[in-house]
Amino acid sequence: MTQATFHSGHHRRLDVVAGAWETTLIALQPDGSTGGVSFASDVYTWMPNGHFLAHEVDAMMDGQRVRSTEIIGVDVEAGGFFSRSYDADGGTSDFTSRLDGGRYTIQGQSQRFDGVISSDRQLLTGEWEHRVGDDWIPFVRIVLERAE
Repeated sequence: MTQATFHSGHHRRLDVVAGAWETTLIALQPDGSTGGVSFASDVYTWMPNGHFLAHEVDAMMDGQRVRSTEIIGVDVEAGGFFSRSYDADGGTSDFTSRLDGGRYTIQGQSQRFDGVISSDRQLLTGEWEHRVGDDWIPFVRIVLERAE
């Protein structure tokens, strides 16, 4: 669901991900080969005040249900976004992100994402990497297709 009005141009840019998505996750092995495939739903909804975007994840991975909630806000000074993700086990992760044209990047302490949003806003594809020592290793490729 998209907003009718926005608090800033940064909020308007973030609206590109608002709505429901059907997600395919393809595990990436250390040798570069692909592994198992999992599925999820990702739903991004503007909170009532319009300042924050809530992201609900509901996935089946390796036969287990994985759920999390992320709250995304705007960092006007940096020209990007900040977020905190909460998992079902009580863990949290903090991230910063940017939307530059169709490129969507997310950076955390131990994970990062580099993806592209299609020009028609119907597809988001990219890869997550995790830090191993000083190296970043790809571990999952994702494809989000708009469900609406």
